[in-house]
Amino acid sequence: MSSATVLAKAEELQNIARSISEGQKERADQERVLRRIDEVRTALQGAKVQQQTAILLANRTGVTLDTSGFDAARSKLESKSRGGLPSDRAFLDAKRALEAFTNELSTSIKQSWKEWASARIQEVAPAQFVALGPDERLEATQLYESMKANASRPKVDSASIVTFCSSRDALLKILESAPDDAPEDLLELIHRLEAGGVTLRELSDADIALLRKYDQDIWFTVTRKAD
Repeated sequence: MSSATVLAKAEELQNIARSISEGQKERADQERVLRRIDEVRTALQGAKVQQQTAILLANRTGVTLDTSGFDAARSKLESKSRGGLPSDRAFLDAKRALEAFTNELSTSIKQSWKEWASARIQEVAPAQFVALGPDERLEATQLYESMKANASRPKVDSASIVTFCSSRDALLKILESAPDDAPEDLLELIHRLEAGGVTLRELSDADIALLRKYDQDIWFTVTRKAD
């Protein structure tokens, strides 16, 4: 084999080696980009969830929170993508910005929700439940407990906000028929009657008049005791 042929063969092998090396580098770059895209996509999804929760919170409660950090983080990545694929630094900066936004907004949502929900619970007077009919009283109690449970969840999400507000609306509707000024004597009397064993002789005219005044006499029946 002539020296020229050997040189040509060597150059050919060198080109093949360079092509393989470049191909491996391209694959490595592709894998890097795909990995970074997945990381940013995950961070973006988490940020979107918190943004949507904040919007729902504002719609249901009137409490507004700053969500501008979401658009700022997304715009930053988009601006660095105009010349081609973003660098590793651009991906990491966007991921950190989105995660920081998510954490800050999550904390704000939790604090604002706890304050608002606690105030709404304080507006409800469970003593009014006693003046309701048995079925309504049970429903009112369940709705009230639902409100307390959703107000104290460690993680605030759309479901807890919607459930709390729906329970509150239903409870307020029920309480429209309950007297606002139910006296303590009425509450004690209802507790006595529901405990059972109270005879007609043990009820005074004032007790019966009190039940009738607040339309509670329809919930109790008089039966003859067996000998």
